[in-house]
Amino acid sequence: MRIVGSAAVCFLIAAMWTADSAAGVARASSAAAQKAAAQTAAAPKAAASDVYKDVYNGWKWWHVYCYRCHGTDANGTPNAPNLTDPNEKLSRAAFLKIVRDGVPDQGMQAWNKLLDNKQIGQIHVYVRARADKVLPPGRPDEVGPNGGPWVPPAGWVPR
Repeated sequence: MRIVGSAAVCFLIAAMWTADSAAGVARASSAAAQKAAAQTAAAPKAAASDVYKDVYNGWKWWHVYCYRCHGTDANGTPNAPNLTDPNEKLSRAAFLKIVRDGVPDQGMQAWNKLLDNKQIGQIHVYVRARADKVLPPGRPDEVGPNGGPWVPPAGWVPR
């Protein structure tokens, strides 16, 4: 009886340990699934936040360097073209090259001494948001819902 009783106790302990381990694995799997779901839900918010930061920083650089010739909202002046014209959209690479190297025979100076590629890229995102008509005129931190920060439309990605 003692051997059978000991065997039964060992069996019960093993069964409880297995059940506890399985529950632990299930809890860990559930926690991992919840974390992955939270990260997936946060990814669009993070992406929208990054786009907003690039648009806002581009707007700031624009108002330091570009607005004098191209206008306050990139709509152009007699000195420089309207960059919001949908028929004249430049690719990111072309925009970077023109801003970085300039077009001396057309009066566009090179900005590579004052702006790095990241800053020029942020200006491009701002101009693209204006050209794609997803960003209204004005400061990006004042033209959004209830006079607050602008919110990039779902799915809008500057190209």
